[in-house]
Amino acid sequence: MPVNFYPSNPIDALEDIIVKDDGTPLYGEISIYRLLSAELGKSALDWDIWHDLKLPDHSGSFNYYQKVSCQIDFLILCKHGLLILEVKGGAISTKENHFFYGKNFETKINQNPFRQAEGCKYTIKDNILNNVNGCFFCEAVAFPHVDYPFESKLFDQNLLWTEYLSRNYGRSIEAFILSVFHYSKAKHTRFDRSYAEVSPKERSLVRKTLSPTVSDRNSLNSISTTDWLGIQNIDILDGLNKNERIMIEGPPGSGKTTLAKAYIDKQFNKRGIYLCWNNLLMHYTKDVLSHRGCMSSIEVTTYFRYFQKLNPKLSYNLLASYNEDKFYNLVKDTISRFIDDASFLPYDFVVIDEAQDLFDRGLDLFLNKFCGSNGQGLKNGSSLLLYDIDQSYSYNGRNVHEIADLFSEYYCHYKINEVKRSTQSPDIRKLSLAVLNDPTTLLKGNIKGTYPSIDIVTHKSLSEAKSHLVKNVLASIRAPNSSLRGEDCTLLVESSLLRGLYKGEDLAELLIIKDIEEISEANIADRSNKLRYTTILKFKGLEKKNIFLIITEPTLINQYEIYIGLTRAILNVQINIIR
Repeated sequence: MPVNFYPSNPIDALEDIIVKDDGTPLYGEISIYRLLSAELGKSALDWDIWHDLKLPDHSGSFNYYQKVSCQIDFLILCKHGLLILEVKGGAISTKENHFFYGKNFETKINQNPFRQAEGCKYTIKDNILNNVNGCFFCEAVAFPHVDYPFESKLFDQNLLWTEYLSRNYGRSIEAFILSVFHYSKAKHTRFDRSYAEVSPKERSLVRKTLSPTVSDRNSLNSISTTDWLGIQNIDILDGLNKNERIMIEGPPGSGKTTLAKAYIDKQFNKRGIYLCWNNLLMHYTKDVLSHRGCMSSIEVTTYFRYFQKLNPKLSYNLLASYNEDKFYNLVKDTISRFIDDASFLPYDFVVIDEAQDLFDRGLDLFLNKFCGSNGQGLKNGSSLLLYDIDQSYSYNGRNVHEIADLFSEYYCHYKINEVKRSTQSPDIRKLSLAVLNDPTTLLKGNIKGTYPSIDIVTHKSLSEAKSHLVKNVLASIRAPNSSLRGEDCTLLVESSLLRGLYKGEDLAELLIIKDIEEISEANIADRSNKLRYTTILKFKGLEKKNIFLIITEPTLINQYEIYIGLTRAILNVQINIIR
């Protein structure tokens, strides 16, 4: 069977064609081009391969590096689907959370190649080939010159081709590509997802879309993808009126909760449920909805509490400890017990807050069976999902992106890019994004110059941090003529510091002081002039004008907590680091 390249380049002249901006050869891509040409030309399958495919737009949902356009090293089409292959030539190494050129970390690679490939996959899937129904999309990475063992927690080994790993596939890149299709599809089986072969008609549509016949090639490069494909933007508020299933993705402070309130207001007298991630958010939401007069028809709880109520023999702590597979099976078992019960009544609507932490906890099964009619809630139910991929709890090792994409096939998906919460202090958003990339940013000498509005204080002990807070924060709250009010402040503490795990000190004991108290379900909506504290993770989904963080030295271990803590602040944030 033939292999068709777009463009089709002479194999002997690749060093003069596949080059960098300075004219030097891209040996990694050249190596893969020759491998694909030699091996797939003898394959029993038909193959179409686009090399150096440039697209005038980039996915808004999975654009990790904020690119305005998209470049794909190799896009490979066969009857099994489409595979995006990102290639990096030369020796490659990894250190901490980054990739480097060279075996000894000589030059940092600015972009994680696996994230690059994933972003390109969603650009193709959602922006370019969204009219190709049923086609399977996946991604992989090739380091063709890495001839040594290469392991890291930064990637899935099953999606990597190297000279060293090629022995696992009999030195056959075709065998590797087919294994990626098989492996990637297998991850979807738990969601009862199966994919048929790409039909000849669909393959023809892909070819015409990616290699259209146009009289002016330059006009294709200058036109936007939305104009090219005739896709129109949809206003979110109009969408709330027109669509029954809505996904809203956005960073902290982008207005997701405000839209949720508007959505609930439209469900007047309908029976609904609002599922939160944690207890404090649950009680705060109850208070907000109570003031809006909505509580008579809507139940507010957490996802774990809800399933604990349906499974009273299981303790809440046990349910909260379940991993992805255990909880998914629990949801299945619970549904099987309730779905045929004559008294079972699905909800008229469902709102899920912080949905990124529940995507892989059987949320698709819950929405399908507990909302809508005839157990088809993903097709005919009314639901609103609010989420932010960057805030996904214990993100590593979980297929949050993949599952979010599965939901988007049933939902109208909106991405909010503008951050409203921190507009008066853009440094908060900038620093939080920097922490996501490198938590040690907080320790760099020029931090004050880069983020002038953010105060960072280091302490030698928890006792010293406590004294600082009492003198500089609590004293101001207590002062009769001070504009600083306790109701506008929250002290957020890294979890380990409230469990007596840090050098024998327990901050909870140190904070037994007048006018300081731990946030609880009873006082979450209280407006008295006190400085209240809790752990960073317990405060997820909530916000305050002034946030005071107490954290240990920033590393990859507490990176997630620091990010969450920073993004709770509306106006001001002070970071207290215990070193």
